[in-house]
Amino acid sequence: MRQARKTPVKMKNKIIFLVVLLIIITLLTVGVIIERVVVARFENRLGQHALDIAHSVAEIPEIKEYIGKPNGHLVIQPIADEIRKKTDAEFIVVIDMNRIRYSHPVPERIGKTFVGGDEGPVLQGMEYTSKAVGTLGPSLRALVPVYKDGRQVGAVAVGIMITDVNAMIWSLRRWIILAIILGLVIGVIGANYLAENIKKAMFGLEPHEIAKLLKEREAVLESVREGILAVDREGKVTVLNNEARRLLGINKDIKGEDVSLYVPNTRLKEVIKTGQAEYDQEQRILNARILTNRVPIKVNDEVVGAIASFRDMTEVRAMAEELTGVKKYVDALRVQNHEFLNKLHTISGLIQLGENDSAVEYISKVSNFHQNIISFITRKIKDPSVGGLLLGKSGRCRELGIDFNVDRDSFLGPSKNIDSNTLVVIIGNLIENAMEAVLKVKKGKRKIYFSIFDESNRVFITVKDTGPGIPDEIKDRVFEKGFTTKKDEDGGYGLYLVKSLVESYNGEIYFDSVLGRGTEFTVNLPN
Repeated sequence: MRQARKTPVKMKNKIIFLVVLLIIITLLTVGVIIERVVVARFENRLGQHALDIAHSVAEIPEIKEYIGKPNGHLVIQPIADEIRKKTDAEFIVVIDMNRIRYSHPVPERIGKTFVGGDEGPVLQGMEYTSKAVGTLGPSLRALVPVYKDGRQVGAVAVGIMITDVNAMIWSLRRWIILAIILGLVIGVIGANYLAENIKKAMFGLEPHEIAKLLKEREAVLESVREGILAVDREGKVTVLNNEARRLLGINKDIKGEDVSLYVPNTRLKEVIKTGQAEYDQEQRILNARILTNRVPIKVNDEVVGAIASFRDMTEVRAMAEELTGVKKYVDALRVQNHEFLNKLHTISGLIQLGENDSAVEYISKVSNFHQNIISFITRKIKDPSVGGLLLGKSGRCRELGIDFNVDRDSFLGPSKNIDSNTLVVIIGNLIENAMEAVLKVKKGKRKIYFSIFDESNRVFITVKDTGPGIPDEIKDRVFEKGFTTKKDEDGGYGLYLVKSLVESYNGEIYFDSVLGRGTEFTVNLPN
């Protein structure tokens, strides 16, 4: 049979049970100590009280004078009885050396022998307290000798009935029990309040649910392909998954350490201060570039930390290419293919018309043009990706009636520090923006000038167009993320991405634009 799963005990019940159990143990321990110490001291105080009364009686001159005399009880009994009533003693018995009573609460017992069996030591000059059974029943007694002129003439016994003592002790114990019960009630209320607050602080989750969430979180962190790095409000590392360790080159546990020691250019501390998230930010770490998102962690609208997710830019090239015009480069190659088909149709038509010389001349003209541009790009542009992009843009411009001019002095050597994709992104976006700009003017005036120079460990890129120019009121926003002048179109990421890439290499980008005369963008990158 399938074994039924055991339902976990709720955390609230556990807390209440443990707290109440602790309170019960504590209160019982205190109660036992009080019972042993306070009650014993209470009995001692009663005995001492009885001794004090006995001392007082033993010092009365009339008592000393008439002990042992015939009819001495006539003087001693009224005195002892009066004191008994005022002190709430159960009995005050005065005896002579022969144990004969001279006072007693029951007058008929005066003149008879003292009963109890504990009077021996007092007749030998000792004073003490004891428990004994007399004619009135069990009692707590105080016995004090009586001296006259330095000679013992008798003794005084002051008694408190054991039943009265027990009644007083029970009254004391009752208060102790009430205090324990009251403490237990307060403890239960406090335990319930504590449990509620702990449960609230833990978002109402049970320990097994928290353990499950923790395991799930660890599994999620290690399964994602992005690096995850989280810090507390002090900027100390709290979470670091394996992908983050790989990208950051960390092979030890750095939890609790300052994030700036391992990611010097991190902006997580700024995110904590501002409480503002930063998305899709370029960042350079070690010898790689990453695309990172930084988000503040808030609890009850209070920033308690920040988390960054990041990924190697080489793994997001597809997205970058989609945004930067590489896809349009592919489209341009298709256009070029279409262009060649048109040229083949033209040649075929000339041959069919018998214009063989014209066909040969046309083929030579087209062949020389393509050979020249391909030869130029092959000789001057050593990066195949950039060369292919320029060829594609050149063909696209011809189709759109745009005069695309590449400076004949341009040169680009093998890349040293700049990633090929970075150059494709920058050049592709700048040329694409220039193409969109010149399409707004008449044919014949649509011109784009491009140049690239690789010298003195720097790469200089210039893209100039003869478009309408950029209005002064939007010049400050051209690099803003999401800003676009196109209507009913998504955009505004091209120039933002270009600027982010340039800044990630500590380069510079600036532009000059005049209304009606065009715009020129210049990029300066260290190589």
